[in-house]
Amino acid sequence: MARLHLIAAAAALLAQPSVALAQVAWEPSVGVDYSTGSYGGAEDTELLFAPVTLRATTSRWRFDATAPYLRIKGPAGSVVGGVVIPGAGPVIARSGFGDVTLSATYQLVNPAPGKTQWEVGAGVKLPTADEELGTGETDYNVQLGVRQPLSGSVTLLGSLGYQWLGDPVAFELEDGPTAMLGVNYAANPRANFGIQANFRSAYLAGFDDQILVNPYFRFDSDGGWAFTGYATAGLTDSTPDFGLGMVIGRVF
Repeated sequence: MARLHLIAAAAALLAQPSVALAQVAWEPSVGVDYSTGSYGGAEDTELLFAPVTLRATTSRWRFDATAPYLRIKGPAGSVVGGVVIPGAGPVIARSGFGDVTLSATYQLVNPAPGKTQWEVGAGVKLPTADEELGTGETDYNVQLGVRQPLSGSVTLLGSLGYQWLGDPVAFELEDGPTAMLGVNYAANPRANFGIQANFRSAYLAGFDDQILVNPYFRFDSDGGWAFTGYATAGLTDSTPDFGLGMVIGRVF
């Protein structure tokens, strides 16, 4: 589920508008993210994650607030909420309100075409999910990101971070590092295509590290509309096998 935010943020960084210091660009958006996989369990778990996000951007700051609807179909006893831990009971479906996430990101270098850009960010996941749709705990993360132009149309993307996970009653989750490496191709000022590899160290004893590959694209219209689409392929047992997602937003 977090991959939707990572991909949307990376694509948005490349398409970030130039705004005056005191001016704020607002971008409300809606998205949908579907994924399925066993996560190392005996049965597959299907997740449908549908977030509503409000983004505010200035010349150096970016703020995001996301409130999602969540549907999970999988073994009874499965735990979700930033992580997925498969249960061992019969397959059931449940749905409702998910955890709210808040984040803030600051550009360390004043954005300029062709220049290396560095940013630092922090986020929090609040335990607002309906019963059995979250861990019931607060999670935190920090991240350092970079975009390095290689030419007028090709840019390398990367990030290093760390995530602190609150422990639900039945599990002791592991804090750990995160990382992303990607490349973006700008076919024109309004069309971006790229691929990312995302890493997260194992969040539970006996689980594999998470490695995900995400190809994506983003189109920006003359009227301020933005469309981002992506796919997901999981490379370890603790990830979904595959997934698809999209985000539609408008900049004001």
